[in-house]
Amino acid sequence: MKRIGRVLLAVALVLAALMALTGKVVLEARGPYLEALPDHPFCIEAEWALAEDRVADALELAEAGACTNAAARARARWTTIAATFSRCAAGAWTGRGDDVAAVGCALASDLVVFGDVRDLTRQGVSWARGDATDPVLIGLSAVGLVATFAPHVDAGGALLKAARRAGALTDALAGATVRLVRAGTWRPLVNMFSDAGRIARRLGPAGGTRALRHADDVDDVAALAGFVEAAPNPLLALRWAGKGAVRLGDDAVLYGAALAKGPDGLALAAARGGRALLARQPVLVALAKAVHRDPAALAAFVAWLATMLVRWASWPVVAAFAAGALLVAAAIAPRGRRTSGRPPQSTGRTPPARPSRIT
Repeated sequence: MKRIGRVLLAVALVLAALMALTGKVVLEARGPYLEALPDHPFCIEAEWALAEDRVADALELAEAGACTNAAARARARWTTIAATFSRCAAGAWTGRGDDVAAVGCALASDLVVFGDVRDLTRQGVSWARGDATDPVLIGLSAVGLVATFAPHVDAGGALLKAARRAGALTDALAGATVRLVRAGTWRPLVNMFSDAGRIARRLGPAGGTRALRHADDVDDVAALAGFVEAAPNPLLALRWAGKGAVRLGDDAVLYGAALAKGPDGLALAAARGGRALLARQPVLVALAKAVHRDPAALAAFVAWLATMLVRWASWPVVAAFAAGALLVAAAIAPRGRRTSGRPPQSTGRTPPARPSRIT
């Protein structure tokens, strides 16, 4: 039995060496993988953002990383009564704003006709003086007046105007909007305003304004609306990965795994799609179906394996492990044929003498 045990142990060590080398080669050739990236330090970055007085960024990071203390402190800074009232009044009067209160009140003024009349009046005064006018704001205000009694459309127009004032409306989207207004193509305009309204309802005025930075045409606004409605922490993903994050919104598992790894994870997932997840490799999928009783255990093993072989186990480490395993296997493997272990017994007889041959 001891001999069989040594044989089995030697075979296991040889297989372990071969699996380590093969696994490293395959992972390096088909990778990289999300499982091998370190988790993003959301809470640390949230604290840094708070220290630098970037309260909106701190709140996004704290919510994405479930950092309760940092999130509570960020909200407390954002909701002082005096500061909120001051920002709201300024936003309603100027139509501009850099935060939730100011942009929100600017949008509110647009929703009650005051903002559209205010903007058209100011543009008319600028035109009379010979100053430059903004055809985008003129067009959006005109559509806003027409759509006053269609709240879902009017809210989208108000958000587009707020984005334009904040410089968040791209030149491409601004140009497309002006062309649609001048051509009187109302259906695409209504669809775009409606999609912008969905963004505003999901992210709020300030968040919606930031999201529109990533739209260049009517289709982009529609894709953004679907993304922000379906994906958690969409603003953080858009800030880190831009439009690439929108393509990940349809795959909740891939998106969640990528967001947990931060900008590097989102970039990797946007570039490689589902192949960025080691758990989706064909061999492992087949294994998961075979071990259907406990898929969570398989997922944990896959994550551990990827971390070991890709992030921690460099080529010298893998080569040293394989060489050590092979050397130990060679040392413990039994050699030669097995004998009974008893010396040959004598019969007590002398063998007959061989006759000599006389030449």
